[in-house]
Amino acid sequence: MNQNYLSKWLFVSILVILNGFLPIYSQTPTPRAEYPIGFYQGGFYLNLQGGETVYTGGSLQKRETSLQNAMKTQTQFGLLPVRLLATQPVPSVFPIADGKVEPGKTGRVFFEYGLTDHLGIFLSYATNSVKGERSEQFIYADRNNPAGFSPFLEYTTNKYTLYKDRVYGLGLNYHFLTKNKFDPYIGFELGLVNFDASYRSMGYTNLYLQNLMTNGMGVSGRAALGINYYLTPEFGFSFELHGMKRMLKSNSFPSESFDQVGFQFGVIFNLDNVSKDQR
Repeated sequence: MNQNYLSKWLFVSILVILNGFLPIYSQTPTPRAEYPIGFYQGGFYLNLQGGETVYTGGSLQKRETSLQNAMKTQTQFGLLPVRLLATQPVPSVFPIADGKVEPGKTGRVFFEYGLTDHLGIFLSYATNSVKGERSEQFIYADRNNPAGFSPFLEYTTNKYTLYKDRVYGLGLNYHFLTKNKFDPYIGFELGLVNFDASYRSMGYTNLYLQNLMTNGMGVSGRAALGINYYLTPEFGFSFELHGMKRMLKSNSFPSESFDQVGFQFGVIFNLDNVSKDQR
């Protein structure tokens, strides 16, 4: 009797234990949120880039180069005296250094949204700075000149900022692959430019060039070819080659152009996947 009672008690206990565990294992697993990698429709991306220009050109730079060459020619014919530190005359046989433009620094940040699995729309903010080196023209007191002064060219060269700007852009990127670690793309952008540029113009007596920093506005067009490589669904690296043309206007000039070709490296964040990690 006791044995039967014990057997029934063990059987009931086992059923109770199994009844508690079996539902746990029999439940359908909750589906995990999808973390697609690469570019896709609905993705939201933050790209931070920095780099240098390998080519600068346009009418703004050509004008500065032309003025520098003209002053150098005047010194060779003795029409424009050369001085060292504004005091010591320098014979015309000593060559004048050519002006040069250094590679410019660029920085860029843009937010991109996937309209489709291949097409993205983006907003961007970029900065550019281009420096150079040139000989400066000044004036000295001259009693023999009716104006009371005469111009001269300083023999030592001077570093200066040729151009810098802030560009606010809107554009489209076409991505050749979707949901892939390798994400090559081509992009086009139109921008609004706020700039400062070195612009030399004639002085009050037309005897010398004034070195001015002028500011103004303009528009730009930009084309780029790049690739993103994603290490994780949330993070990756980017590399981009780009060309950019700007049409500029200020109170000092009605129209000038400035062109650049360069490259940029950066990092990219998929904010859509980052937000899923925080849920």
